[in-house]
Amino acid sequence: MTEGYGFLRFLYTKYSEVEYVSEAWAPINDLLKQHLDNSIETCQPISYQAIYCCIYKSTCRGYKERLFTDVKKVITDYCQNIKVQLDESMRKTNDDHSNRSMNGYILQFIDHLRQFHRAIEAIVPLFHYLDVVYIKPKIRSTIRQELSFLYKTIIMEVHLNPIFNTLRQLVHTSDSPSKEIISLLLKLINEIAPNLAIKQRHLFKRYCNNEDVFNEMATNGEDMVTPASRTSSKRSAHELPDEEDQPPVKRTMSNIIKSPRSDN
Repeated sequence: MTEGYGFLRFLYTKYSEVEYVSEAWAPINDLLKQHLDNSIETCQPISYQAIYCCIYKSTCRGYKERLFTDVKKVITDYCQNIKVQLDESMRKTNDDHSNRSMNGYILQFIDHLRQFHRAIEAIVPLFHYLDVVYIKPKIRSTIRQELSFLYKTIIMEVHLNPIFNTLRQLVHTSDSPSKEIISLLLKLINEIAPNLAIKQRHLFKRYCNNEDVFNEMATNGEDMVTPASRTSSKRSAHELPDEEDQPPVKRTMSNIIKSPRSDN
């Protein structure tokens, strides 16, 4: 019994700034950047169990707000870097107006969007506990919605119209993107910003032999990521757990050793 109380005191004793940065944030930050940069296979393996424990302890030991802020900053910096690259491609396309540069711009946009989607799919499960005890009850949102919202506002709201204008210029040329590429673009846009995708319904139909490729996705709309604005992500208070509804320590600690993914 004494050992149990000692463990609880340790678990809920607030981190110092140095402890948080060195013991918790440093490995979390490394893993986030590996996923975002698609370097997870070339870097030194990081235990997902260890990362999940770092996130869990940071949440319990007084750093849940700081952790959430730090994660958003990593995503923001990443998105700003991608935006710079896309800005350069857009300028090149506007300067030479060649079909090759226009296709390059579209494919680069798709590649970045696909990589972000892959990274988010790997990152979100790691922050389940932070979602439950902080983001859902306090912010009325989810980690997925908040990170997708950053990508949407920094990149998509700037570059989607130029991308659509470029598609309009290519639609009747021999160098127009294939139906497969257009379908992939629509799917990726729809997962982050369905309201922006549906506005271009007629444009996508022109690329897909007048088929309404949006229909199939729209029928699954309930499973899609909704636009992660503060308004759309709000839920009523009775649907969300408060901090006092946190899982018991015994049950939660058993979950720690079950990583969302197996170790690398």
